[in-house]
Amino acid sequence: MFDFLYSIFGFLFRILYDFIGNYGLALLIFTLFFRVVLLPTTIKQQKGSAKQVRLQPKIKRIREKYQDYAPQERNAKIQEETNALYQREGYSAMTAGCAPLLLQLPILWGLYGVVREPLKYVLNLPKELVEALKEVAVSELGLTGTKAAYAESALIANIDNLLLKIPETAAQFADEIQKIREFNFTMFGIDLGAIPAFDTIKNFGSSSTDEKILLIIPLLSFVTSLMTSLLTQARQKKQNPGAQEMAAQTGCMMLMMPFMSLYFTFQFPAGMGMYWILSNVFAFFQTLILGHFYAPRK
Repeated sequence: MFDFLYSIFGFLFRILYDFIGNYGLALLIFTLFFRVVLLPTTIKQQKGSAKQVRLQPKIKRIREKYQDYAPQERNAKIQEETNALYQREGYSAMTAGCAPLLLQLPILWGLYGVVREPLKYVLNLPKELVEALKEVAVSELGLTGTKAAYAESALIANIDNLLLKIPETAAQFADEIQKIREFNFTMFGIDLGAIPAFDTIKNFGSSSTDEKILLIIPLLSFVTSLMTSLLTQARQKKQNPGAQEMAAQTGCMMLMMPFMSLYFTFQFPAGMGMYWILSNVFAFFQTLILGHFYAPRK
């Protein structure tokens, strides 16, 4: 299943890369493209959120209506009338809640495969060549654990040194190897196949310049995610100041997302982190614009 998904995303990336010649810019256009594709769902989510705010006074009256009933009967009556209200108003909690997030999961999975195995899915190189390069990369570059899983992205910057270990394969696939040499797997000078490391922070003084630059990815991922979360939380409080308990719960969850984003950017190649950064920036401006056009008062 995932291999099929990776192949589709690899095909899309291959078209973009052949046209642009830079993986980073292809990633930017890819992110923008899927943001546009998901825009109708995002608009529906915003409309649902606005409708939910507008329905809060009616839901409050339903709860007050049955406050003197026995707990079991009260809950059943409230649930029944609330569901009837939602049906009359055409409101769906799924549309206003997690559905748009679930639609983004296949995109993340597809992108994961493309970043993890760019030689296989983007350059579409022969399996024999890719496996030989990965094997020598794991051995010569000392890749273990998580880093071994991303051997393809790690070997691109070291291709010529690794080819010295497999001269027969290098001679057999000369044209394909030239594609690897010409493959621009960077964005703003950052190697998108490299993985940011916590050790860089601990050993900051002795870390290389490239290792220090990689820390920009987790930092920007955290900041952009935090900006989007704070904006969303501020709008919720402004639109529905009465729902303090719900606001506190959702606020806690939204503030967890930046920290989760920070953690995961240390586990995946920088390409994934770059996607999250770009996606967060687009989401921030989407929230501003859609919040204006689809406000509850309208």
